[in-house]
Amino acid sequence: MTCLKCYIDAGNTRIKWQVGVKAQTQQQPWPQSDALLAAWAERLNPARGGGIARFIVASVVPPERQAQLAQALAAQYPDVPVQWMVSRGRCCGVQLGYPDVAQFGVDRFCALVAARHRFARQALIVINAGTAVTVDYLQAGGRHEGGVIMPSIAAMTAGLNALAPHLAPFWHQKPQIAAVGHSAELGLATNTAGALQLGARWMQASALVQIINALSESAVSVHNPEPPVIIVSGGGASELLPLLDPAAISVPDLVLEGIRLAARQPQLSKSKKTAKKTVSATKELPSQDNSD
Repeated sequence: MTCLKCYIDAGNTRIKWQVGVKAQTQQQPWPQSDALLAAWAERLNPARGGGIARFIVASVVPPERQAQLAQALAAQYPDVPVQWMVSRGRCCGVQLGYPDVAQFGVDRFCALVAARHRFARQALIVINAGTAVTVDYLQAGGRHEGGVIMPSIAAMTAGLNALAPHLAPFWHQKPQIAAVGHSAELGLATNTAGALQLGARWMQASALVQIINALSESAVSVHNPEPPVIIVSGGGASELLPLLDPAAISVPDLVLEGIRLAARQPQLSKSKKTAKKTVSATKELPSQDNSD
Protein backbone atom coordinates (compact mmCIF):
# COMPACT_ATOMS: atom_id res chain seq x y z
CA MET A 1 0.00 0.00 0.00
CA THR A 2 1.32 3.41 -0.95
CA CYS A 3 1.38 5.89 1.92
CA LEU A 4 0.70 9.46 0.88
CA LYS A 5 0.95 12.85 2.50
CA CYS A 6 -2.06 15.15 2.46
CA TYR A 7 -1.17 18.82 2.12
CA ILE A 8 -3.82 21.26 3.34
CA ASP A 9 -4.04 25.03 2.81
CA ALA A 10 -6.67 26.16 5.32
CA GLY A 11 -7.64 29.72 4.45
CA ASN A 12 -10.30 31.92 6.00
CA THR A 13 -12.78 31.43 3.17
CA ARG A 14 -11.74 28.26 1.38
CA ILE A 15 -9.82 25.09 2.11
CA LYS A 16 -7.52 23.50 -0.49
CA TRP A 17 -5.83 20.13 -0.33
CA GLN A 18 -3.75 17.67 -2.29
CA VAL A 19 -3.19 14.00 -1.45
CA GLY A 20 0.27 13.16 -2.78
CA VAL A 21 2.23 15.40 -5.12
CA LYS A 22 0.79 13.92 -8.31
CA ALA A 23 -2.88 14.29 -7.45
CA GLN A 24 -5.00 17.18 -8.62
CA THR A 25 -5.51 20.00 -6.15
CA GLN A 26 -9.04 20.22 -4.77
CA GLN A 27 -10.80 23.03 -2.98
CA GLN A 28 -14.13 24.01 -1.50
CA PRO A 29 -15.63 26.67 0.78
CA TRP A 30 -15.04 26.08 4.48
CA PRO A 31 -17.56 23.53 5.85
CA GLN A 32 -20.06 25.45 7.96
CA SER A 33 -20.78 22.76 10.56
CA ASP A 34 -18.99 19.99 12.43
CA ALA A 35 -20.95 17.41 10.43
CA LEU A 36 -19.89 18.92 7.11
CA LEU A 37 -16.29 19.19 8.30
CA ALA A 38 -16.35 15.51 9.30
CA ALA A 39 -17.78 14.58 5.90
CA TRP A 40 -15.02 16.56 4.19
CA ALA A 41 -12.34 14.80 6.26
CA GLU A 42 -13.77 11.41 5.34
CA ARG A 43 -13.45 12.22 1.63
CA LEU A 44 -9.73 12.95 1.88
CA ASN A 45 -8.62 9.33 1.75
CA PRO A 46 -7.74 8.25 -1.83
CA ALA A 47 -10.44 6.17 -3.47
CA ARG A 48 -8.01 3.78 -5.19
CA GLY A 49 -5.27 2.26 -3.10
CA GLY A 50 -2.88 3.94 -0.74
CA GLY A 51 -3.57 5.71 2.47
CA ILE A 52 -2.69 8.96 4.20
CA ALA A 53 0.49 8.73 6.27
CA ARG A 54 0.66 12.33 7.43
CA PHE A 55 -1.27 15.58 7.23
CA ILE A 56 0.75 18.74 6.63
CA VAL A 57 -1.35 21.84 7.26
CA ALA A 58 -0.86 25.58 6.84
CA SER A 59 -3.72 27.29 8.64
CA VAL A 60 -4.56 30.97 9.05
CA VAL A 61 -8.00 30.45 10.59
CA PRO A 62 -8.91 31.48 14.16
CA PRO A 63 -7.88 29.06 16.95
CA GLU A 64 -11.39 27.72 17.47
CA ARG A 65 -11.77 26.81 13.81
CA GLN A 66 -8.29 25.28 13.72
CA ALA A 67 -9.26 23.17 16.73
CA GLN A 68 -12.36 21.96 14.85
CA LEU A 69 -10.17 21.03 11.89
CA ALA A 70 -7.76 19.14 14.16
CA GLN A 71 -10.64 17.29 15.81
CA ALA A 72 -12.15 16.31 12.45
CA LEU A 73 -8.84 14.89 11.23
CA ALA A 74 -8.18 13.08 14.52
CA ALA A 75 -11.66 11.55 14.55
CA GLN A 76 -11.38 10.20 11.02
CA TYR A 77 -7.65 9.35 11.09
CA PRO A 78 -6.73 8.72 14.76
CA ASP A 79 -3.35 7.17 13.95
CA VAL A 80 -2.23 9.74 11.37
CA PRO A 81 0.00 12.55 12.70
CA VAL A 82 -0.64 16.18 11.80
CA GLN A 83 2.17 18.63 11.12
CA TRP A 84 1.09 22.25 11.58
CA MET A 85 3.31 24.56 9.58
CA VAL A 86 4.58 27.79 11.11
CA SER A 87 6.43 30.75 9.61
CA ARG A 88 10.19 30.70 10.08
CA GLY A 89 12.76 33.47 10.04
CA ARG A 90 14.90 31.57 7.54
CA CYS A 91 13.81 28.75 5.28
CA CYS A 92 14.51 27.54 1.74
CA GLY A 93 16.49 30.65 0.82
CA VAL A 94 13.92 33.08 2.25
CA GLN A 95 14.79 35.43 5.12
CA LEU A 96 11.67 37.05 6.56
CA GLY A 97 11.69 40.78 7.27
CA TYR A 98 9.35 40.57 10.27
CA PRO A 99 11.21 40.83 13.62
CA ASP A 100 8.32 38.90 15.19
CA VAL A 101 8.03 35.98 12.79
CA ALA A 102 4.89 34.71 14.55
CA GLN A 103 2.98 37.73 13.17
CA PHE A 104 3.72 36.72 9.58
CA GLY A 105 0.92 34.56 8.16
CA VAL A 106 2.00 31.03 7.34
CA ASP A 107 0.20 31.27 3.99
CA ARG A 108 2.35 34.27 3.03
CA PHE A 109 5.43 32.44 4.26
CA CYS A 110 4.68 29.34 2.18
CA ALA A 111 3.93 31.49 -0.87
CA LEU A 112 7.34 33.20 -0.57
CA VAL A 113 9.09 29.84 -0.25
CA ALA A 114 7.41 28.54 -3.40
CA ALA A 115 8.03 31.75 -5.33
CA ARG A 116 11.70 31.72 -4.36
CA HIS A 117 11.97 28.10 -5.50
CA ARG A 118 10.42 28.91 -8.87
CA PHE A 119 12.39 32.10 -9.48
CA ALA A 120 15.69 31.79 -7.60
CA ARG A 121 17.95 34.86 -7.62
CA GLN A 122 15.22 37.14 -8.97
CA ALA A 123 13.44 39.95 -7.17
CA LEU A 124 9.81 39.00 -6.59
CA ILE A 125 6.50 40.70 -5.87
CA VAL A 126 4.18 38.03 -4.50
CA ILE A 127 0.45 38.80 -4.39
CA ASN A 128 -1.94 36.50 -2.54
CA ALA A 129 -5.59 37.22 -3.28
CA GLY A 130 -7.77 35.65 -0.62
CA THR A 131 -10.12 37.06 1.99
CA ALA A 132 -7.44 39.73 2.28
CA VAL A 133 -4.99 40.67 -0.46
CA THR A 134 -1.35 40.58 0.58
CA VAL A 135 1.65 41.93 -1.30
CA ASP A 136 5.19 40.92 -0.30
CA TYR A 137 8.52 41.95 -1.78
CA LEU A 138 11.46 39.56 -1.91
CA GLN A 139 14.90 40.77 -2.93
CA ALA A 140 16.87 38.76 -5.48
CA GLY A 141 19.06 37.50 -2.64
CA GLY A 142 16.05 36.13 -0.74
CA ARG A 143 15.64 38.93 1.79
CA HIS A 144 11.98 39.72 2.48
CA GLU A 145 11.64 43.49 2.73
CA GLY A 146 8.08 43.43 4.06
CA GLY A 147 4.61 43.73 2.63
CA VAL A 148 1.09 45.10 2.91
CA ILE A 149 -2.34 43.69 3.70
CA MET A 150 -5.48 45.17 2.17
CA PRO A 151 -9.14 44.14 1.93
CA SER A 152 -10.15 42.05 -1.05
CA ILE A 153 -13.05 43.03 -3.29
CA ALA A 154 -15.20 40.55 -1.34
CA ALA A 155 -14.16 42.15 1.94
CA MET A 156 -14.92 45.63 0.62
CA THR A 157 -18.32 44.39 -0.50
CA ALA A 158 -19.09 42.91 2.92
CA GLY A 159 -17.90 46.03 4.71
CA LEU A 160 -20.00 48.41 2.63
CA ASN A 161 -23.03 46.14 2.91
CA ALA A 162 -22.70 46.20 6.70
CA LEU A 163 -22.65 50.02 6.80
CA ALA A 164 -25.10 50.64 3.94
CA PRO A 165 -27.34 47.54 3.70
CA HIS A 166 -29.65 49.18 1.15
CA LEU A 167 -26.82 48.87 -1.39
CA ALA A 168 -26.43 45.12 -0.94
CA PRO A 169 -28.85 44.03 -3.72
CA PHE A 170 -26.99 46.08 -6.33
CA TRP A 171 -23.84 43.94 -6.08
CA HIS A 172 -25.71 41.07 -7.74
CA GLN A 173 -27.38 43.09 -10.49
CA LYS A 174 -26.03 43.48 -14.00
CA PRO A 175 -23.65 46.44 -14.27
CA GLN A 176 -23.81 48.97 -17.08
CA ILE A 177 -20.31 50.02 -18.05
CA ALA A 178 -19.08 52.61 -20.51
CA ALA A 179 -15.46 52.13 -21.57
CA VAL A 180 -13.27 55.19 -21.14
CA GLY A 181 -10.57 55.52 -23.78
CA HIS A 182 -8.60 52.30 -23.89
CA SER A 183 -9.73 51.16 -20.44
CA ALA A 184 -12.25 48.50 -21.37
CA GLU A 185 -11.45 46.54 -18.20
CA LEU A 186 -12.40 49.28 -15.77
CA GLY A 187 -14.29 52.08 -17.50
CA LEU A 188 -17.06 54.04 -15.77
CA ALA A 189 -20.51 52.90 -14.69
CA THR A 190 -23.92 54.21 -15.71
CA ASN A 191 -25.96 52.44 -13.03
CA THR A 192 -25.57 51.76 -9.31
CA ALA A 193 -24.62 48.10 -9.75
CA GLY A 194 -21.83 49.05 -12.10
CA ALA A 195 -20.69 51.94 -9.90
CA LEU A 196 -20.32 49.66 -6.87
CA GLN A 197 -18.59 46.84 -8.70
CA LEU A 198 -16.25 49.08 -10.65
CA GLY A 199 -15.51 51.21 -7.60
CA ALA A 200 -14.17 48.18 -5.76
CA ARG A 201 -12.11 47.13 -8.77
CA TRP A 202 -10.72 50.64 -9.24
CA MET A 203 -9.65 50.73 -5.59
CA GLN A 204 -7.98 47.33 -5.81
CA ALA A 205 -6.28 48.08 -9.12
CA SER A 206 -5.05 51.52 -8.07
CA ALA A 207 -3.51 50.23 -4.85
CA LEU A 208 -1.80 47.27 -6.48
CA VAL A 209 -0.50 49.17 -9.49
CA GLN A 210 0.98 51.91 -7.30
CA ILE A 211 2.65 49.36 -5.04
CA ILE A 212 4.03 47.38 -7.98
CA ASN A 213 5.33 50.52 -9.70
CA ALA A 214 7.01 51.80 -6.55
CA LEU A 215 8.66 48.46 -5.79
CA SER A 216 9.74 47.96 -9.39
CA GLU A 217 11.27 51.43 -9.55
CA SER A 218 13.24 50.91 -6.35
CA ALA A 219 14.35 47.41 -7.36
CA VAL A 220 15.82 48.30 -10.75
CA SER A 221 19.41 49.55 -10.58
CA VAL A 222 22.67 49.40 -12.48
CA HIS A 223 23.52 46.16 -10.69
CA ASN A 224 20.02 44.72 -11.03
CA PRO A 225 18.47 45.91 -14.32
CA GLU A 226 15.67 43.33 -14.36
CA PRO A 227 12.29 44.34 -12.87
CA PRO A 228 10.78 42.08 -10.21
CA VAL A 229 8.76 39.07 -11.29
CA ILE A 230 5.10 39.56 -10.33
CA ILE A 231 3.39 36.40 -9.07
CA VAL A 232 -0.34 36.26 -8.31
CA SER A 233 -2.04 33.44 -6.43
CA GLY A 234 -5.14 32.76 -4.35
CA GLY A 235 -8.85 32.40 -4.97
CA GLY A 236 -9.24 35.98 -6.16
CA ALA A 237 -6.34 35.88 -8.62
CA SER A 238 -8.59 35.69 -11.68
CA GLU A 239 -10.25 38.98 -10.67
CA LEU A 240 -6.92 40.74 -10.17
CA LEU A 241 -4.94 39.58 -13.19
CA PRO A 242 -6.82 41.71 -15.77
CA LEU A 243 -6.06 44.79 -13.64
CA LEU A 244 -2.31 44.19 -13.43
CA ASP A 245 0.76 44.22 -15.64
CA PRO A 246 0.33 41.67 -18.47
CA ALA A 247 3.66 40.19 -17.39
CA ALA A 248 2.15 39.07 -14.06
CA ILE A 249 2.27 35.30 -13.64
CA SER A 250 -0.59 33.28 -12.19
CA VAL A 251 0.38 30.36 -9.94
CA PRO A 252 -2.91 28.97 -8.54
CA ASP A 253 -1.47 26.62 -5.90
CA LEU A 254 1.51 28.65 -4.70
CA VAL A 255 0.78 28.11 -1.00
CA LEU A 256 0.45 24.34 -1.40
CA GLU A 257 3.75 24.30 -3.30
CA GLY A 258 5.37 26.17 -0.43
CA ILE A 259 3.90 23.80 2.14
CA ARG A 260 5.57 20.86 0.40
CA LEU A 261 8.91 22.65 0.12
CA ALA A 262 9.03 24.06 3.65
CA ALA A 263 7.96 20.77 5.22
CA ARG A 264 11.05 19.08 3.81
CA GLN A 265 13.46 21.42 5.58
CA PRO A 266 14.09 20.58 9.24
CA GLN A 267 13.39 23.29 11.77
CA LEU A 268 15.88 23.65 14.61
CA SER A 269 14.25 24.19 17.98
CA LYS A 270 15.67 26.65 20.53
CA SER A 271 15.91 23.82 23.03
CA LYS A 272 14.97 20.17 23.26
CA LYS A 273 12.70 20.98 26.17
CA THR A 274 10.77 23.55 24.15
CA ALA A 275 10.52 21.15 21.23
CA LYS A 276 9.10 18.41 23.44
CA LYS A 277 6.47 20.74 24.86
CA THR A 278 5.45 21.86 21.38
CA VAL A 279 5.10 18.34 20.04
CA SER A 280 3.20 17.20 23.13
CA ALA A 281 0.77 20.12 23.01
CA THR A 282 -0.02 19.96 19.30
CA LYS A 283 0.61 16.29 18.45
CA GLU A 284 2.74 17.62 15.63
CA LEU A 285 5.73 16.04 13.95
CA PRO A 286 8.97 17.97 13.51
CA SER A 287 8.87 20.21 10.45
CA GLN A 288 10.69 17.82 8.17
CA ASP A 289 9.34 15.97 5.18
CA ASN A 290 11.99 14.41 2.97
CA SER A 291 9.62 12.52 0.72
CA ASP A 292 6.36 13.19 -1.09
